[in-house]
Amino acid sequence: MGLVQQWKKISLSCLLLCGSCSAQALDWCAQPELNLNGLSKHFDSNERLPVDERNEVNTGLGLTCALKGVGNWRDEIEAGFYKNSHDMTSFYAAYGIYYPLNAVIFAGLRNIIATGYKTERYRTGVVAGPLPTIKFEVSSALSLNLSVLPKRNAIVLANLGYKF
Repeated sequence: MGLVQQWKKISLSCLLLCGSCSAQALDWCAQPELNLNGLSKHFDSNERLPVDERNEVNTGLGLTCALKGVGNWRDEIEAGFYKNSHDMTSFYAAYGIYYPLNAVIFAGLRNIIATGYKTERYRTGVVAGPLPTIKFEVSSALSLNLSVLPKRNAIVLANLGYKF
């Protein structure tokens, strides 16, 4: 099944589910945001996949819902898909919590689980863990998210968010 067909199937399922509980969704989803997943930068090669063989244009879409927050902290949930560094489609879900450093910069963690990584190391194809993240509120409608996968061969991930 192609990427577009998968997205249509997931979108339709979400619309049907959300349409049946739209009043409740408005109560917990304080501010929806469309995510344009896009780029990654790998900083180290390994024997399985050298840097020059990795896909660093990770196109995809996601949806983020801001939650009620915890004290001064902002929190949100996110789900979507992207074309990962192995040129496979990954579906992901995440919970993020961020502390405001000033009016436009927020620092925190995104705890993520993603599919599409079936390798010798990840036999199930699923990876999970925390990603330190900086969120820049470029405007009231646009944000830039930079996350770091802190491991031996570190990866920086970037996506844009558009609030609607």
